Amino acid sequence: MPPHRAALDAVATPSLNIVLSIRDDLQRYGLEGMLRSLREVADCHPFADLTSAVDAVRAPATDLLIVAPGGTDLDPDSVLHRVAAYGVRVLLLLPDLDSVDLNRVASLSGASLLCSEGLQVETLQQVLVAMGEGEVHIPAALTRALLQLAGRGLGDRQAAAPAPPRLTPREREALGHLVEGLSNKQIARRLHISEHGVKRLVASILAKLNCPNRTLATVRALREGLCAPVAAHPAGRPAHHSSPGGDVRPVPSATGQAVASSLTNGW
Repeated sequence: MPPHRAALDAVATPSLNIVLSIRDDLQRYGLEGMLRSLREVADCHPFADLTSAVDAVRAPATDLLIVAPGGTDLDPDSVLHRVAAYGVRVLLLLPDLDSVDLNRVASLSGASLLCSEGLQVETLQQVLVAMGEGEVHIPAALTRALLQLAGRGLGDRQAAAPAPPRLTPREREALGHLVEGLSNKQIARRLHISEHGVKRLVASILAKLNCPNRTLATVRALREGLCAPVAAHPAGRPAHHSSPGGDVRPVPSATGQAVASSLTNGW
C-alpha cells in the first residue's frame, strides 16, 4: 500500500479525500453536501459517471471512493474492480437492503456497504470513521445473508477439495483471532508482532484455506474446527457492527457471534 494510504490507519480522525460517483443528480448533490459538512472530510470530488470517478481515484491524494452502483458497475470487467489496485477503499451505496444482489456485491472484495435509504449524516460519519480505522462496514441486516452466501460457496469448494489445510501453529493462532473478529492491528497486539507480519500471516491463511476473504475463512474455520482455542484478553477494542437503526454497537466475542463480527473488520 502506498505511504499516503497508510495514514488512514495511523490517524484517529483522518482528513479524507473522497471521490464520489452517483448518476442521479439530486442524490449526488445531497450526499456531497453531507460529506462536506463532516470534519473528517478534507475534500470531495463528485462525478456523474463511474469511469471518470475511477480515473480521478488514481490521484495520489485519494483515500476513498463512494459509489452508488447501477447497471453493469459490479460486473467482473467493470472499471470499478481497478480501484483495489490503487489502494483506495470503496464504499458501495445501496438503495435498500431488500433489492441487494449479494452475488454481485460480494464480487467486489473488501468493499464496505451502506444503505442510502434514509441515510443520516451521523451514520455516514460513523461509517467513514470506521473505514478510516481500517474496518470494512457491513450493515447488520446483511450479515446473515452474506454468511449464508459464503457458506454455499464454501460447500462447493469443500466438495471438490475435502482435504484439511496444513496450517502452522502460528497460523492457527492467528485464525482464531480472525474468528474473534479482530482487526490486523488488534491481532498484532495479541501476537506481539508487527501489522506487516499479521498481513503476511492472514495472506498465507487465506491461500491455504482457498478463501478470498476473511468472511469465508471464518466460516470454514468454525465449521471444520481449524483454529486454535483463543484465551480471553482484556486488551483490544471489540469489533463493531451497525444496528438496523444505524447505531454502532459492540459485538460480543462469543463464538456464536464471531462470524458476524468478522464482517466488520478488514478482509
